[in-house]
Amino acid sequence: MADNKVKQVLIVGAGSIGRVYGYHLFKGGAKVHYYVREHHKQNLTNYPLRMHELTSSMRWFNKSTTKKFSEYTVTTDTEVASGNAPNLPDHLDYAIFAVPAYLLGQGDWLKTLVNFLNNKYSNQVYYNSPVPDETCMQRFMDLGVDKTKLISGQIGCNSFFAPLVNQKFDPRGVENAKKEDQEDNPNKVVIYNKSAAESFGELSKEAKEATDALVSILNKGGLKSKNVGGNTEYGYFCTAATPIFMGLTMHNWKLAQTASDYKNMSLVHASVCEVIKVIKKKTNNKCGFAVKSLAYLPTFMLVILYYINYLNSAYLCSYDIEAFGNAHFNTKLGGQTDHLIELITHEAQQYSVDITHFKKLIEDYKLSQKKI
Repeated sequence: MADNKVKQVLIVGAGSIGRVYGYHLFKGGAKVHYYVREHHKQNLTNYPLRMHELTSSMRWFNKSTTKKFSEYTVTTDTEVASGNAPNLPDHLDYAIFAVPAYLLGQGDWLKTLVNFLNNKYSNQVYYNSPVPDETCMQRFMDLGVDKTKLISGQIGCNSFFAPLVNQKFDPRGVENAKKEDQEDNPNKVVIYNKSAAESFGELSKEAKEATDALVSILNKGGLKSKNVGGNTEYGYFCTAATPIFMGLTMHNWKLAQTASDYKNMSLVHASVCEVIKVIKKKTNNKCGFAVKSLAYLPTFMLVILYYINYLNSAYLCSYDIEAFGNAHFNTKLGGQTDHLIELITHEAQQYSVDITHFKKLIEDYKLSQKKI
C-alpha cells in the first residue's frame, strides 16, 4: 500500500452499517465507492445519504443532528458482471463487505466481484468483513484471496433506518423527525450510536500495516476503532449467541417478557452450551474467551441481564433497544438466523455433538415464526 496516496475504499452494500462506515471513511480522508445492486443506484446517485449520530447513549444527554453525505461513487453488480465499472478508481486499497454474511454465500455475485477486483487491481486489494462471518474470512481464501490480504472485523456501533417500527419514542426528536420524513429524499435517515469501538484484526503479519491504516482513517473520521492484533472471531461469537437471538425473537424482543419465561430461558441457555461445544470441536478448542464464556453464564444471570436491558431500553437508552432488536431479527436478519441454524445443525452432525436442546429450541422458534 502506498502511504502517501489517498486511500480508496469500496464498500459492498449500502445498508445502515455500510453508510456509517462510508461516511466516517470520507471524513477520515478516504475516497469512498459503493457497490450495490442495480436497482439501488438511482437513489444513491440522485439523493444524498442522511446520517444522524446519537451523541450519547443516554437520551437526556443526546444532542444529535442529521448530516448529509454524497461524496461517493456508485458501482453496480450489473456493471461488474459485464466487466465494465467506470466509476471504480485506478487504484483500490480496501473492499469492505457490509452485508449480512448469509448473502455472501448466495449465488455467484461474490465470486464475480472478487475475481473482477483481483484482476483489475492485480491481487493488491485488502478484504474486510465487519459483519458476522462464520467462516472467519475462509470463504475469501476459497475464492483465491491470499491470507495476507485479509482483515477481520467486528461492528461496535448500532445503526438502523429511521423510524423503527413500534418505537416508543423518536431518537431524533418529534419535530426533527417530522421535518426529515417529509423531505423529498427516498434515502431513509440512518441513526447510529457509537456504543463500542469498531474492532479490526489482521490475519497475518503482512496485513498489520494495512489494518493500522484502516483503523487510523476511521478514528480520524470520528468512528472509534482499534486493531486487536488477531482474528476478531465475530462470526464464532454470533454463532454461539444464535439461541439467545432466537429466544428474544420468539417474544418479539420484549425483554421483560422473555426474561419471565424461565422455561424458555433455560432451554436457550442449554442450547448455547451445545452450540459452543460444536464451535470448540470445529476450532479444536481454539475459539476465544468471549465465545467460551457464554457457556458459563448461568440462566439466572441471563434473566437479570434481560431485565437490566429492559429498564435501559424503557428509561435510559437514546434509542428503543426492543424496537431495534425486533426490527433487525424479525425482518432483515431473519434469513441470517435461518442460515446459522442450518449451519449449526450441519456441523453438530459433522462433529458428532448432541444438540437435543437446540433442536427443541429450533422447533419452538419455527412455530413462533410460523415456519412449520
